[in-house]
Parts: sequence; structure tokens; C-alpha cells
Amino acid sequence: MKKFRSYTQNQIPLFPLDISQLINDGHLVRVINSFVDQLSLSVLSRPFQYEGNPPYHPAMMMKVLLYSYSTKLFSSRKIEKALKQDITYMWLSGMQTPDHNTINRFRSYYFKDILDDVFTDLLDFLYENKYIRFETYFVDGTKLEADAYKYSHVWKKNTLRYKENLKEKVTGLLKEISELNKDEDKTYGESSLEELGEDKDIDSEKLKTTVAQLNEKLDSSKQPKKLKKSVASRVKKLGEAAGKLEKYEKQEKILGERNSYSKTDHDATFMRMKNDELKPGYNPQVSSENGFVVNYSVSQNAADTKAFPSHIDTIVKRGEKYIPDHFVGDAGYGSEENYNKLEKEKINNYLKYNTFHLDIKGKNKNPFHKDNMEYNKEEDYFTCPCGRKLIYKDNEENVTANGYKTKVKVYECVDCSGCKLKDKCTKAKGNRMVKVRPKLEEYKTQARSNLTSKQGIEFRKRRGPEIETFFGDLKMNQGYRRFRLRGNDKVHLELGWLSITFNLRKLFKKQQNIEENVNRN
Repeated sequence: MKKFRSYTQNQIPLFPLDISQLINDGHLVRVINSFVDQLSLSVLSRPFQYEGNPPYHPAMMMKVLLYSYSTKLFSSRKIEKALKQDITYMWLSGMQTPDHNTINRFRSYYFKDILDDVFTDLLDFLYENKYIRFETYFVDGTKLEADAYKYSHVWKKNTLRYKENLKEKVTGLLKEISELNKDEDKTYGESSLEELGEDKDIDSEKLKTTVAQLNEKLDSSKQPKKLKKSVASRVKKLGEAAGKLEKYEKQEKILGERNSYSKTDHDATFMRMKNDELKPGYNPQVSSENGFVVNYSVSQNAADTKAFPSHIDTIVKRGEKYIPDHFVGDAGYGSEENYNKLEKEKINNYLKYNTFHLDIKGKNKNPFHKDNMEYNKEEDYFTCPCGRKLIYKDNEENVTANGYKTKVKVYECVDCSGCKLKDKCTKAKGNRMVKVRPKLEEYKTQARSNLTSKQGIEFRKRRGPEIETFFGDLKMNQGYRRFRLRGNDKVHLELGWLSITFNLRKLFKKQQNIEENVNRN
């Protein structure tokens, strides 16, 4: 008979008296435990009012949540299960077993207002231990799916179109009612239905009031039964139209400056994902230094250019200490507004603009492009390839979604008639026009000078590994390709959990490397 090791299930000393003996000294869970222990209890306890049944200790819940996000455990139900089965979770929680609802409340409600403070404390810890220096930040963004149904879209252009069509229908109905009622003033009082129908500012409230007045007058009307029935059917349609108009007004309010939103997550915007699919999502923005996340923000706009100003604002809000000397970004960030934002905060500009590589490689050789036209600075005019002058005509002012105003100088060719190259130069029926943003050109010159300097070349080499590592780790190693929470505030909160745990895992690896080098020597 084969021999086996002794096996008895009913052992009294199944675990050691101290469960931590089963966890290695260099384990990730110990790094997270040490970090939370040094956090201020006054910060962690801020969300609680101490009324009724005492809640679980916030330090314990913070440890559990940070560790779960570090180990790819994002589901509250799976965390609840791990607290009953996994030794590391059991040690962190002191054998306490909060259920999934409690875990979710701590994650998305109790900790929502203090997580940024926890992140700042982690930055201070990394700075004090010389892992980061608050000198050079590298920024990038990616698109992540929202927790929303992909066919739940509401498009702004459709909403506006449906609304205008509905208003035309309302106008028609009101005119029909007026025509049916020849004695309008006597039957309906002083209100003019035709005038209301022509009102371009008609809204659901006005229409509901009109419908109520019409119904009231109908009840007391002495019109023939057939005529009264015809009027009543149209008033009913007006009531239905009022409901639809109210729906479109609500959609417009939710849309704001956006072109779309999802019915199952109103804050999510439809974006082209990396696989070119159109899905509801968010555009998380992250800045890094020495591989650590030093700032994070969430944008509802797919364009990195428009997301950058608010990203800078979160740094400024954190404090002057955290504002870097240099900011490095790819061509998705090079805009006049963003350059101006850096200038105001006295941050050196290392953001590429969209034609940067063409400019430095000399490949932007289109002779009809304004940058390749001869420019007379003294008399302020351009000369096209055919030798015709484009003279200054007017000034324009453009305003971005963030309220930034940019000045545009407009130049127009004196006369393009008879030009053999006009088809190659412009598709306009009239004369060729050129628009120049003087301030943007200044910023582009500054950015090009910085990026082609010795330091700029070094930054450009570092940019990819510095910042894209975070998103690569998030999507590939952590398997995180979709936000679990809904709404802009909760998505920002979730990005905070991901950023903090990324830094803790990065810290853990660096400490491991240091220890291995010491042991090797």
C-alpha cells in the first residue's frame, strides 16, 4: 500500500496564533498596510458622523480596497468572498467580514471626498523618499468604456432636429385650431394661438399652460359637437407634443456642450475606442514622473486637447508644491489654450503640436500652405506661389468650450481670377483666404525650440515609457478595460483607486529591487 503524509481535517491548531506568520515580510500586502497606518485617522474618519451603529474602521476598509485593486479584484462580491477565504485579506481585515454592500458604500460613498487627500499623502511620501521630485510631468490619455449599454446613445444633432420638427408640428396644430374656431376671441379669451405658434422660444411649460387653457375653454364651449371634437383631438396632440418637447429639453440639458450621451450613464460620451468601435466612455488623463502617477483627471471629451486645462487645474488646486517645472505631451495636447495655460502657471512648454514632426523633418513642403508662403513682416502680407498678395483683411475671435478666447488674423488674396493654380491652392469659389493665429505661432516656435533642445530630445525619448506604462499595465496586466462605476464623479473616484494602487505596486517593486541588490552584494 502506498504511503501518504498524515491528513486530519479536525485539527485544532489549523492556523498559527498569529496569522501574519503565514505572510512573507516582503509581501505587497505589507506595503499597503504600512502606507495606510501612516495616514491621518482624522482624514480617514472625516466622512463619518458617529451616530447609530458604529461603522467598520475606515483604516481597515481602506487597506482592503487598496489591496483588492492591487490584486485585480474589482468586484465587491469577490472582495467579500476573499475576506473569508484569502489569508492576506483575513489578516488585513482582522478577520472581519463586511458584506459586498458595505464594501461598495465605502468605495463609492464614504471615501469619495477623501481619496484625493489619500493620493496627495502618497505623493508626499514618494517625494520625501526621493522617488519623485515634482519637476517633469509626462501626460497622456486613453479612452475607457463606461458601464453603459453601447446602443443607449442620444445624439445632439438628432435631439435638435426632432425638437425643431416638433415645434413646427405644434405651430401647425395651433393654426388648425384657430381656423376651426372662427370666433376665437370669444371662445378662448385674449390669448392668440397663432401668435403663440409663431413664438420661436416656445417651450414645454408654455405649451402645457396653453393646453390647460384650451381644455378649460373646451369644457365650457358651446360649439357644435363635431367641431368641438375636432378641436379636442388637436388639443390632445398638443398635450402629447408637450411631453415630447419636455423630453428633448431634458436631453439638451444633459448634453450641454457634448454631442452625445448614454441613456444608462448620462455622464458618458460616445467615443471611438482603440478598436475603432463607437461606445460610451470616458477619457481618463494621467500625468507621471519617474513612472509614478502624479496626477489624474477624467474628461467627458474624447479630445486630449480639451481635457488638458482641467487636468492642470487639479494640480494647481492640490498646491504650489506639486506644480512641475516642465510638462511633456504628444501632439494631442498642442493648442494655443494649453500653451497659454502652461504659461500662466509658469510651466515650461514641451507639448508637441500636430505638425511638429513634419516641421523638424522638413516634410511640410506643400507650397500652398501658409507656412510655406513668403511673408512680408513689415507690410504684413503673404505672397502665394503665383506671386499674388494676400493682404490683411480682418480680425476674428474664437472662443473654446472652456471659454478661452483666441485672436485670428484673416488675409485674402487681392484677386485669384485667371490663376492657373487656383484648383490646387483652394476649393473656395472666391479668393484664397488664410487665417493666422499669431499667439499660437509664437507658442509653436517656443515648443519647437524646447523640444529640439538637448533636454527636449531626452524628454521625447522618455515620454513613451514614462506615461504609456500606466495604461499598458492597466489594460493588459490588470485586465481593466471598462469602468465599474457610473457617473463622472464616481469614474474619477475609480481612477483615483487605480492610480493609488498603481503607485503602491510600483513602490513595492522598487523596494524589492533595492533589497535584491543589497542581498546580491
